Amino acid sequence: MDYMFWVWIGVVILSVIVELTTTELISIWFTFGGVVALILSATGAVETVWQIVIFFATSALLLALLRKITMKFLLKNTTTKTNLDALVGQKYRMLERTDFETVGKLKVKDLEWSVVGENQQTIEKGAVVEVVRISGNKLVVKEAKQDTQENEKLKK
Repeated sequence: MDYMFWVWIGVVILSVIVELTTTELISIWFTFGGVVALILSATGAVETVWQIVIFFATSALLLALLRKITMKFLLKNTTTKTNLDALVGQKYRMLERTDFETVGKLKVKDLEWSVVGENQQTIEKGAVVEVVRISGNKLVVKEAKQDTQENEKLKK
C-alpha cells in the first residue's frame, strides 16, 4: 500500500465529517468518489494521477445526477406549515375596520397585524375574519362564516 491509500482514507473521513455538520448533500458525493479511489489505490492497478481524475469524475457525476433526486426524496414529507404560513386559514376578530383605502388591524398572539380585505372589501370592527394569505407585512382576510362555538371561542 502506498501513501495514497491513507490520503483517500483521510478524504473519505473528512468528507463524512463535513456532511454530518451540514445538510446540503454536497460532500457526501466526495465520500463515494473517495471510496472508489481508495479501492483503486488498494489494488495498485491505477497510477496516482488516474486515481485523482477518477475521484473527481465520480464525485462530480454523482453530484450532478443524484443530488436533486436525493434532496427531493429526503424533503418529500416536509409540508408542515410553520411560522407565518400557519396563520393562513385561521380565524380572528377585527380590532379596526378596513376598506379599500383604510388598513385595519387584528391581534394574533399579542401582536397586532395590519389587515386588508380580500379584493379591497370593507370589513367592520368586531367581524370574524379568516386569513387568506400574507402579502408583505399585511394579512389579507375575508369575512368568515362561523358557528356558535367558534363565536364563543373568539370572544375569549
